[in-house]
Amino acid sequence: MATFKFRIHGKSDPTNIYIQVSLGRGKVYERKTGYLINPKHWSKQGKPINPRDSKLKAKLEKLDSKLNKLKDTLVEKKNNAVQNKEVINGDWLRYQIDVIKGDISLDSKNYLTNHIQFIIDNADMVRKSNNKLGLSQNRIKGYKTFKNTILRFEGETNDEKSFLIKNIDTNFQNDFIRWLKNKNYSDNYIGKNIDNLKAVCNHAKSEGIEVSKLLANIKGFTGEDKDSEDIIILTEAEQTKIAETTLVKESLINARKWLLLGCRLGQRFSDLIRVNPDMIVFRYGIEVLKIKQVKTGKVVKIPLDEFASDMIKNDMPHPISNQKFNDYIKDICKAAEINTPTKGAVYLETETKDPHKAKTPGVYPKWQLVGSHVCRRSYASQHYGEMPTTILKNITGHKTEAMLLRYVGEDEDKEDKLLAKYILGKRNQKSENADLRIIKKVSNN
Repeated sequence: MATFKFRIHGKSDPTNIYIQVSLGRGKVYERKTGYLINPKHWSKQGKPINPRDSKLKAKLEKLDSKLNKLKDTLVEKKNNAVQNKEVINGDWLRYQIDVIKGDISLDSKNYLTNHIQFIIDNADMVRKSNNKLGLSQNRIKGYKTFKNTILRFEGETNDEKSFLIKNIDTNFQNDFIRWLKNKNYSDNYIGKNIDNLKAVCNHAKSEGIEVSKLLANIKGFTGEDKDSEDIIILTEAEQTKIAETTLVKESLINARKWLLLGCRLGQRFSDLIRVNPDMIVFRYGIEVLKIKQVKTGKVVKIPLDEFASDMIKNDMPHPISNQKFNDYIKDICKAAEINTPTKGAVYLETETKDPHKAKTPGVYPKWQLVGSHVCRRSYASQHYGEMPTTILKNITGHKTEAMLLRYVGEDEDKEDKLLAKYILGKRNQKSENADLRIIKKVSNN
């Protein structure tokens, strides 16, 4: 159960009154209330004293009333936040205090954090780049993460005050990038944050809100493309080795089913985890899995082999979280001795496991590098060149062939095989056509 209490620090006059919220062990957050008091007038009970002087008493009673009102409102907002599964931390506390005291108006979309929240609250009416209405759940989640990042940036660089959208310019962009880099975030994640920043400002502009004249100069970016060695896949031989490895823990046995099924379906984890027998349909004599992808909104049909069909119908694993899946499949691949030295990047033991922070690059046993993306990449790599590219990129959810090729990674041996297959096919076709002309000429004689 959360508890709220007021505190002061130091003996200077006046001194700030802080409010502290405790959500449990290791979850204690404290921020300034914006109210000041003489330390001599503060009691050990965490509230203003009750003096005999009538004028001072009236003044302190008024302050006490404001503090109690602040606490009661925060308790209500905390309950709503828990119900809505919001992240409650120091940034949340700072923001709520500003709103309650009127330092920030919830109706004012001129502030960056407010406008991000406005987009989240009205996600079904936001127009996307393809001119369609409505943001996906993943995009909404992305905006929530972006808002929390901005709140932290405000707390550390702007005395916990909200930024006005009209002041978002190239100087702001550069300060934001430097701050993100100091947090050791990856270049791709930093670039996405700048993309989000510009998207929010452009949306504000469409709502008639004043923006900086330098907004057009704000541009997102991506880090360097992954080298082929960074594209982690499981070959068919490795998948067989994983399937034949003896596992004892039920959690690993269950995760292995998801891993092997994922390599045969080529879907993102958000789609893989929703697979069920009702999605199996027949098309022109073959079984396919018909699923609407969460991210793209597309309905795709994936041909099923005997293994995938049998598992979906008779041996479906029970759902797990993406995080647990990522952890378990490393243990599974380690047990299966998937140890090929592979170029990649991992978190070292001393590093915090933040998916947006830069990892330490190097050469590691492959099992250390596998994650949920390995399913989709393995499927794409296995079927590229054998399945028509148009069908393959629809199944994997890539918009263009170029994106698919970057995802698969360059494979010189596979390209050589495709080239040989193409040339030999052309030669055979010419030979067949020549034979047909000879036969036709003979028959005419």
